[in-house]
Formats: sequence, structure tokens, C-alpha cells
Amino acid sequence: MNPQHDSYEQVARARRGTAEYREGYDEARRAFMLGQLVRQRRLEQELSQSELAARAGMTQPSLSRLEAGGTVPTIPVLDRLATALGAELVVTITPATAA
Repeated sequence: MNPQHDSYEQVARARRGTAEYREGYDEARRAFMLGQLVRQRRLEQELSQSELAARAGMTQPSLSRLEAGGTVPTIPVLDRLATALGAELVVTITPATAA
């Protein structure tokens, strides 16, 4: 390794404390959690990804990405999925907990 270059870990460590990193991490966490909720409900109903995607008017690859947390779903997409799953979409805003 060239001594003039920082290691990946040094660069990553410096970025982890930034506001942008925290925002990106929080967004990824929310996307993953939403995807897991959709997947759990789909499996409870014994639906394939293709079946649910067709019911919700989306493609199976799009649903797969959503379930894996690879995309942040919009409210309209979540609403279509909830309807396709026979569920109700409920969005709340609550006070943040002290860290």
C-alpha cells in the first residue's frame, strides 16, 4: 500500500461522524425496515413476490428491491402495497427519543 494514501478504514472512520453519513444510515435503516414489514406480511399471506407485485401494479424486481431495503418506497407505493396485502397504511410522526 502506498504510504501517501489513507486506508479505507481511516477514510470510513472520518466519514461516520458526519451528518451526511448519519442521514444516509437512517434512510437506509428506514428503507430496510419498511421492506421487512412488506415481506413479512406477504409471507404471512403465502404470496409470491410476483403475485404481490401484480396486485400492487409493480414489477417483481421492484418489489424485490423494496423488500431488500434497496429503495426508499414512496407513500403511494406503500399505499398500493398495503391495499394489495389487505392492510391499512398508517403513517405517524412521533417525538424523537433522547439518545
